[in-house]
Amino acid sequence: MTENLTMHKKISLTNLYFNRFLVIRYITAFFLFLNLYWATFLIGSLSIVAILPLTLFVLGILTTWEQIKLYRNHCNKLPYARLFYRTLAIVFTALILTLYTPLYQIFYPFLKQTQDTLHVLVILQVVSLIITFLMLKKINNIQHNRDQHFKRIQAYEKFIN
Repeated sequence: MTENLTMHKKISLTNLYFNRFLVIRYITAFFLFLNLYWATFLIGSLSIVAILPLTLFVLGILTTWEQIKLYRNHCNKLPYARLFYRTLAIVFTALILTLYTPLYQIFYPFLKQTQDTLHVLVILQVVSLIITFLMLKKINNIQHNRDQHFKRIQAYEKFIN
């Protein structure tokens, strides 16, 4: 009985540490598929710029792999996630700056350049940029053990010991 209880405690802690990164995993999946769709449309338009979302897609895959490895080996350091979200922040900022320039057609050759389209894209890019900065803040908090989930894990560890 004691062995089962010890195993249950260990599995509970492993799951709690893994769930610490839950939001990062979901947002990474969102951006992974967003970049995949963008790359698909660019490839369909025969644009060389498809390299950009494909590169972001590869960084997203590396981030996903990093997240999967966290189940067995808990670690606060997330180098791929940090690189992925920093790169996304740079790309979103650059895309916002290019929306109202002739470069628009390079990044979005499959969309007409109307005011409505531009407004929707600006909103999408700004929201994506805000989410990216929030993820960078979360990664920083996790790295320094300042996140709320870590405090809950510590309280749970005190309770079970």
